[in-house]
Amino acid sequence: MIREKAKSPRSDSHPAGATGFFPALRLAASILALISCGGCAYLLPTEPYGARAAAVRDLAPLQRNLQTADAASAHVLLTAIGRIAYPEFDAPVWYVAYRPFQPALPRVLVLAGIHGDETAGVDYAAGLVGLLVAPPVPAAYDMDIIPIVNPWGYVHDLPLNGKGVEIGRDFATFDSQEARVVRRFLREKRYDLVIDLREDPDAAGFYMWQYGMADETVSARIVSSVQAEGHPIESDTSLGFLRPRNGIVAAPIWGLTILRLSQQLTLAGYVRQNVSELVFTVVTPSRRPLAERVAMQRIAVEMLLGEYGQPR
Repeated sequence: MIREKAKSPRSDSHPAGATGFFPALRLAASILALISCGGCAYLLPTEPYGARAAAVRDLAPLQRNLQTADAASAHVLLTAIGRIAYPEFDAPVWYVAYRPFQPALPRVLVLAGIHGDETAGVDYAAGLVGLLVAPPVPAAYDMDIIPIVNPWGYVHDLPLNGKGVEIGRDFATFDSQEARVVRRFLREKRYDLVIDLREDPDAAGFYMWQYGMADETVSARIVSSVQAEGHPIESDTSLGFLRPRNGIVAAPIWGLTILRLSQQLTLAGYVRQNVSELVFTVVTPSRRPLAERVAMQRIAVEMLLGEYGQPR
């Protein structure tokens, strides 16, 4: 990469007013890039799929696993926070609550499946429910898990919802019934830690977002652990704003305000503004094998729980 030689602050090579022009130009470019990124590395079209969308996946196996966990443990409760209905489709948005019945525990929220073709998060979330059924000792946190935000997309293996709405960016306008269901569930709730499980079809490696946090120490440790297990790490060396650098994207709070005003606010951004001060988006590259993606997510979630999900 070619770097420009730094100019002296006394230089008269620019006309009057240029000193403020270039920082403003960079800020404007950053804002546009933030809107285009928005917590995910790719933009999705917004048009209905229509009759061409064929069901390729069944919700029944996942439902049986969640029901089995509910029946096996007094600490695990399966319920629905709403239903998603389209022509010839009706399904619940499942919610799993884990309560070890101890006072003053940290509260953790795990979200997955906001894009229907992001299956690693759904698989990991379902596996996490299974681990909570019979842990060696009760985990020292209360946990809420929404394993599939977009059940229609999951069944059809498509990123958007049945009307072609990008749910992942719908947390300013709430045009989708899925976003409205999640908003209603989150109303008046507060969490000590929120983990958003995502995937990126354009990424070559693992990365994670953190929101409004200056300290990248925990994220850096997670990235190092993922890399130590032999998994690739995403690092964009271009000049683009809010791209993964050594596996980390640090999103500023002001950027979330801009996304909300531009009606592009992501689920993670909405949660950071309204529900929790500790929000992380864990992103795995969807081009890698499913088992490898789930393994990356497991490392990240376990380390986040170890750092922030313990009584203090």
